[in-house]
Amino acid sequence: MDFEKYKTHLFNPYMPEYRDLHSDRFLMTAGWNMLLDEVFSPLIMKELGMKYLGNRVWADDYCNHRRRVLSLFLTNDLGGCFRWGWNYDFVPKISAGKAVYARTDKSIFIHFFENCHYNHNMEDEKFSKKPEMSFNRCNIDSSDFENSMNKKVKEHTDAFYATLPLINSFFNDTETYEQTLKMIDSFFDHIYYRLLQGDSLCLTKIFIQQYIGIGENNEENLRALFKNDSMRDSFLKKFSAIPKDYK
Repeated sequence: MDFEKYKTHLFNPYMPEYRDLHSDRFLMTAGWNMLLDEVFSPLIMKELGMKYLGNRVWADDYCNHRRRVLSLFLTNDLGGCFRWGWNYDFVPKISAGKAVYARTDKSIFIHFFENCHYNHNMEDEKFSKKPEMSFNRCNIDSSDFENSMNKKVKEHTDAFYATLPLINSFFNDTETYEQTLKMIDSFFDHIYYRLLQGDSLCLTKIFIQQYIGIGENNEENLRALFKNDSMRDSFLKKFSAIPKDYK
């Protein structure tokens, strides 16, 4: 891997009076995006069959009204981990106070997802033995640039392969729409996911239930989610357009 292009994307995080004393550098955001693409995209295509869409998002093509999505989940401005989940072409999201579809590569949205933080449960006695699943753009030694960048690539690569079994397990466990609903229900029982994805989980569950023809009060439950009449009507319009091709 040619690291020369990354040299213009380094910045010195120290105060001016200390900068000459330290060789430690961070990657600027643009440089880190380049690294994420260069390191992860071949691995993700090889292992998961997903292509890079830009903006730290990878996805495959739609099949049966849904597509798998993998994206970066920032834990802070300097680092993060992966999140993975499903995007549906018939489930809208809220944008500018109305319901809009997220069907294009540019507008893609993960309707519900899992991430490493759920699995990195500090109460798990095996936590300390788990491989590191996070990665960052820090600690690049400008005095030993080539070697330091190789270590950074390895850090990212190791994080991906440490997370891959969890990604595969999630998609295996949500292979059907019925399995997906069970997973969503389990997320409602977990305070972390309920707080993080609450509204999206509710909408996704209602729309999926309507699509596969289960649930007696889907429209009533959808109406109850909104206090704003305009927003409610916008979602009801998308609700009435749910495909009727489930088999």
